[in-house]
Amino acid sequence: MVQARIGINQLDMGGWVRVYLGQGEPSGEIAPFLSHALNGWFRERPHLRLRLILPVTRNGNTVELHAWYEQILFSDQSPLAKPVPRTPGQPAAASKQVSQ
Repeated sequence: MVQARIGINQLDMGGWVRVYLGQGEPSGEIAPFLSHALNGWFRERPHLRLRLILPVTRNGNTVELHAWYEQILFSDQSPLAKPVPRTPGQPAAASKQVSQ
């Protein structure tokens, strides 16, 4: 059995992200693969909230996804901010403030 590999690229455009086929022409419907890649991109960025998705189609097949987002969590950048300790492997959004 021959298994084809496709490369999916994600390009953050600052306020929206473009998810598209890496190279070559799509042979068939690749929308589920694009959707899966977009889902993974947002899972890695819990501080962003999805606002809108626009599918880009060619010859009736979805070939790209454009997704607009907004940032919902902002870190405290002030010089008086206390550093938040994290355990290795813990995402930054899951950290809790430690009182001293």
